[in-house]
Amino acid sequence: MGILLIDSSSKKIEFGYAENNVIAFRKELEPEFNADNLTYFIRDVFLKNKTGLNEIEFIGLSNGPGSFTGLRIGSAIAKGICFATGSKLIAVPTLDVIANKFKLQSARAKVLSDFRITSLIFSNTKTCEFYFAEYISESGKLDRISDYRIDLPENILKGDGYYAVNEKIAGFTGIEFPNKLTDVSEHSNLDSLLELSLEQISINLFCDYKTSEPFYMKEFVPNI
Repeated sequence: MGILLIDSSSKKIEFGYAENNVIAFRKELEPEFNADNLTYFIRDVFLKNKTGLNEIEFIGLSNGPGSFTGLRIGSAIAKGICFATGSKLIAVPTLDVIANKFKLQSARAKVLSDFRITSLIFSNTKTCEFYFAEYISESGKLDRISDYRIDLPENILKGDGYYAVNEKIAGFTGIEFPNKLTDVSEHSNLDSLLELSLEQISINLFCDYKTSEPFYMKEFVPNI
């Protein structure tokens, strides 16, 4: 079972290929490259690993919210490969990917098992709002316990629990909440994306690549 994994939702753009539920190879683009270069690098890395695009059966896509341009390009590439190869598309909300990455990193470090986590993605607006969702992890199983929402940080970062962001944000240091935010951008999103993609494959939850769109503004109602 071959799974192409694509995450172009943030400045950290990466992709990988998994066989038999294990990532066989992966690539993180250097900072000077953007999502426009993804097609070239996917083709180049697949050739170097002697893997044909026709071996892709599924595409796990980190589908947003996040970078408007990055999400659009990642979606277009995924849909193009689905059209050309007959692969099935799995669209995973990026907030889920971030929360699940926190869970995986905690399990590897053996520091947490049961916890409450809120994942956040900067909305890149002048109001300094964040997209966010809340989750609870019990016995290694992560469940979302809220809708996907958008709000100001002072309304989100309340109470106990953990708060994970996936990239450093220019102009926002989190200094008002020094013990609240956990930056998980150092680690790859692909392991988390693979686990969540496998969950969707197991229940035959796929998207129609002809009509699928990135998950961003139209699904959220900004504060006014």
